[in-house]
Amino acid sequence: PDQAVGRFERATLEVDDTNRRSGRATYMMTFRGGSLGLVAIFGLFSMAAASPWFYHGLEGPSFTEKNQTSNGLEIRSYPESYWTATTVTGKNMDSAGSEAFMRLFRYISGDNERNEKIEMTVPVLASVVPGQGPFCEENFTYHFYLPKKFQSKPPKPSDPRVTNVALPALDVAVISYPGWSNEKAVIENGRELFQELKAAKVPYDAEMFYTAGYDSPFRLTDRHNEVWVKLESTA
Repeated sequence: PDQAVGRFERATLEVDDTNRRSGRATYMMTFRGGSLGLVAIFGLFSMAAASPWFYHGLEGPSFTEKNQTSNGLEIRSYPESYWTATTVTGKNMDSAGSEAFMRLFRYISGDNERNEKIEMTVPVLASVVPGQGPFCEENFTYHFYLPKKFQSKPPKPSDPRVTNVALPALDVAVISYPGWSNEKAVIENGRELFQELKAAKVPYDAEMFYTAGYDSPFRLTDRHNEVWVKLESTA
């Protein structure tokens, strides 16, 4: 578990939902550990019915909340869903995230076989596979959720490093925390989640985890960040 919350560069994955009254949304990813702030403005946002409050009106994956464990762990069940993804290795999380975000943003901006624009969604999901040692490469795969209208037949990406992938149905334990996310917050909350799962004797995958970012740096209240750990089947 400690290995699974290994070293990171400070990063914040954020989505800005300002300017909603005009029917447009601004999306921003700010990497606090580096000098680069990426701001991407893109079209009409996608609405989601009966979505969680922290989606803030944007479309995202559906999920159901399962019974919590005796010590209050939040367990969610996600059905199979389709995402656009890209993987970056050999870089710290800050550099990897900058590169991955721009690849994915170009795809939804029309860099695909149909030159079709796709609405931005939440969360920006990153699966993290830590290296096996202090000098080994981390593996970061970033995902944009595909809106419902593109879940069945999304356009093929023009960039060969970008793919449309199916994330299989999965159960995850989730720890949520407010405020601005950074390396320290991810490590502290991720380690706490692994420790709680171990204490509760809940089988889990210790080799990787996910981070989910929902908010813009300009959202000053009701901020929401998550770390997910995949649960293993006991069947």
